[in-house]
Amino acid sequence: MATVNTSYKNAGARGVPAFEAMDTYIDSNLTAGAEPAIQQPRRILLGDSLDLAQFTVVGLSAGKLVKATYNATVASAVKPIGVLAHAAVSGPSNTTILGEVLFTGCFNAGSTDAGADSPLVWDTSFDTLAKKTTWEGVLGNPNLLFRSRLGANAA
Repeated sequence: MATVNTSYKNAGARGVPAFEAMDTYIDSNLTAGAEPAIQQPRRILLGDSLDLAQFTVVGLSAGKLVKATYNATVASAVKPIGVLAHAAVSGPSNTTILGEVLFTGCFNAGSTDAGADSPLVWDTSFDTLAKKTTWEGVLGNPNLLFRSRLGANAA
């Protein structure tokens, strides 16, 4: 290994020293409680031309997996059915790409409207913490919960 001299005064001249280039860690918990337990993911056909990040809150539209969306009129919303376990990308007229969905668990919706402290990826229509945490009754699925780990409705 070569010896590379550096100083704080001209650190940019030879790059950033290894001890200064560190990963950034943030407190971000996927779950807000232990029950109901997260079970094995199930595979569902992805919607057409999608690029969904890991931990996206998803629903079903026309029998295919899409990002869940909020609408005050429940019939017009794409209700959350689970959380995408891995990032997934599909092309137009998708018939082969599947998304792995976690249907059960007590997921952390964050402690603020912006979702601070949560890795979940929500559609922009879920713009408040109240919208994110009130879907259990609409779903009728007691095994899928969205709660705040630190907020007013902490589990």
